Amino acid sequence: MLKVFKYVGVYRKYLIGSTLLVMMGAVFGIIPYFLLNDLLVAYLTGAGIGMTALAHTSILIGVCFICRAVLNGIGLSASHYGAFGTLLNIRHKFSKNMTRHPMGTIIETGTGTYKKGFTEDVELLEVVLAHVIPEGLPSLFMSIFGILVVFFLDWRLGLLSLAPVFISLIPLQIIMKKGLATMPSYFKAKDQLNAAIVEYVSGMEVVKIFNHTQGSYKKFVDITRQFYTITLGWMKSMWMPMAVTSAVLPTTILFSLPLGTVFYLNGSLPLEKFYLTLMISLGLGAHISKALNFMHGFPKLNYAMEKLESVFVRDRVQCGHRTEMPDNFHVRFENVSFAYEKEDVIKNLSLDMKQNTLTALVGESGSGKSTLAKLLVHYWDVNKGAITIGGVDIREFTMETLMSMTSYVAQDTFLFDTTIRENIAMGKPGADGEAVIAAAKSAACHEFIMGLDNGYDTKAGALTGKLSGGEKQRITIARAILKDAPIVILDEATAFADPENEDLIQQALAAVLRNKTAIVIAHRLNSIVDADNIVVLKQGEIASTGNQKKLLEASGIYRKLWARSEQANAWGLKVKET
Repeated sequence: MLKVFKYVGVYRKYLIGSTLLVMMGAVFGIIPYFLLNDLLVAYLTGAGIGMTALAHTSILIGVCFICRAVLNGIGLSASHYGAFGTLLNIRHKFSKNMTRHPMGTIIETGTGTYKKGFTEDVELLEVVLAHVIPEGLPSLFMSIFGILVVFFLDWRLGLLSLAPVFISLIPLQIIMKKGLATMPSYFKAKDQLNAAIVEYVSGMEVVKIFNHTQGSYKKFVDITRQFYTITLGWMKSMWMPMAVTSAVLPTTILFSLPLGTVFYLNGSLPLEKFYLTLMISLGLGAHISKALNFMHGFPKLNYAMEKLESVFVRDRVQCGHRTEMPDNFHVRFENVSFAYEKEDVIKNLSLDMKQNTLTALVGESGSGKSTLAKLLVHYWDVNKGAITIGGVDIREFTMETLMSMTSYVAQDTFLFDTTIRENIAMGKPGADGEAVIAAAKSAACHEFIMGLDNGYDTKAGALTGKLSGGEKQRITIARAILKDAPIVILDEATAFADPENEDLIQQALAAVLRNKTAIVIAHRLNSIVDADNIVVLKQGEIASTGNQKKLLEASGIYRKLWARSEQANAWGLKVKET
């Protein structure tokens, strides 16, 4: 529970205030017992009840109930305001943490886990913040207060009122023990189910195309049944102890009523004390049940909070506090080694990428090209060595400063579910419409955008399946053009460009890359023949460097790559004439 309070912030006063208000309301709820007791004793002893006394008592009871309702209403309203404010703080904190997580960790964790964490798991915390604290704690307070009053009136009835509570502790202990033992497997099965749902829906197109509907559906059903089995098994193991607890716990007069009657008949218990203790005991049952029912949520809450922090509060990439730009944008890899797991994919690599030059990274798949580019934009921390910009280690910059220096256009494109205009403007928040259109024209996507129903105001989400890969890629290129960062990384940025627009994009990119530190990863080697320096990578190491002419003369690996690229460009289908 203490873990949750780390995120309360300015909403602490609402949660504390709501607890005090509900507690005051509970006090107003117990006063009528004392007022009614005087009337009952007067009636049963034959003392008589005057109309004035009856009217006054009725008014006072009515006022108590009104005060209780008002205080409860205000208290619960404040608790929900504080609870949802705290959830907002948690989500803000977790989303900010995610921007510092290594990208490899995010990919391994999976979108399903993050989605479940942000929605379902965080939402579980609302119950304890909005209900357990303002309702459970006052109920616990009133239970203790009521028992003390009963003990004060007659210690024997106090013990008898507590007897059902002590009996209920046995099944409660069973519930807690089984709950804590089953909770890890329950949450694991829930995570697997959530991931299976995301995978099943996301991969529906591939499943249908390759006719794997039965196999894919079977996997989904198997995981669903596993979750069903674990959940139902957990509930079945709880039914009996929960039934015993629910039946026995509220019956605080189970022993005090018959034995209290005996005490009254033998003259050891006055009538007014007997009736007052019975009424208070009757009210205690509801308070005790409510308090213990809410208390069950704490183990689940703590487990959920620990699980959330294990996902969102973890090792982050190293960032410094430097916000000043370096004197130049010369990029250098100094004896860099990096491994995703155990085996190095980049091995003691040193490389200079000079300002105002274009460096091309080529090599077979798995040679480390994209890894180098992602290390530069700090997707991960290097295991050994350093990456510097203008002589400053990138780990000394704040993440915001480093991001402002770099534009990264990946092969995988992503458009947010907002307008095309806003998608492009994300490259430079606050950019005016003319700048957005100019960037789109440079990326050769202005014409097809204008052909959309609402032009630049068309929402990308409404275009699902309607935009080609090349069109999406050109929008992301426009985003990078608008950003106009001094360091530009293109990771197969024209991979999905259609032939008729590829030349236009290449011309636009050539203009954009001028006077910048440019790094280009390309499989189409004809697109980087004019690069200032071509770096040939092999298994995480530099095999050779130089310009196009030099590498064709001196590098067997590059000649092989070039020959394959030329063959791919000339590839086509031949139809045999009959």
